[in-house]
Amino acid sequence: MRLREILSEGGNQIPGAKDVPLDQVSMVVDKAINLLPPILRINLAKDIGSAGFKKVPPGDIDLMIESDDLVKQFKTAGEKDPVKSAKKALEDYLKQKGYAANMSGRNVHVGIPFDGGIAQVDYMVIEDVETVAPYHQHGPRGSYDDPDFRGSEIFILMNSIGKALGLKFDAFGAKLMRRDDNSIVARDRDAVAKILLNRDATSDDLNSVKSILHALESDPERDAKLLQARSDAAKGIISLPGDAA
Repeated sequence: MRLREILSEGGNQIPGAKDVPLDQVSMVVDKAINLLPPILRINLAKDIGSAGFKKVPPGDIDLMIESDDLVKQFKTAGEKDPVKSAKKALEDYLKQKGYAANMSGRNVHVGIPFDGGIAQVDYMVIEDVETVAPYHQHGPRGSYDDPDFRGSEIFILMNSIGKALGLKFDAFGAKLMRRDDNSIVARDRDAVAKILLNRDATSDDLNSVKSILHALESDPERDAKLLQARSDAAKGIISLPGDAA
């Protein structure tokens, strides 16, 4: 599955779902969390994506559930595909409680009522949520205050840089890997930043396309690292500001 497909796989899964007024986002989030069995709340991560941070009502709201917790909750470890079976069990669990629910891809979608309609909440089932979530929690860092910000473009640019170094980055696995044998090089954001950008880089340098480009300003390999991104920009896949384009 291509990165753009992975990043957009959650839309329009609950019939009749409406955009959520900004003043009701936190209430919908609380309802969606409290609906889950207690074990699934332990490692759950919120503030995934833009809901509640952009100044426009969100069409859906994302939460991350630890896949191991889901397998334990629904006792599917012995199944051929334990995680897929557990996601199906979660879908059935939600339906039994009277909620519209649907499993697709990595997600289990649920319709949460709010004053004025139904909200689509996407439970993203992720392995190692604690490591993966920080790559997707742009809101608490203030990223959405920049009208040009696009979270998916960070990963497109990271993969352009990685390609020049013989590496690639899995956004929902939080894995910087070698391209030839898929061996993992780093996962922590600080470590990934130092490998892709420079030895003095920190996780903050991965906060946006602009911060990444700033970290590359004096890099002698800058043009090589931006080669794929510039090709993607020419196709309209990513926007690169200034001379980076």
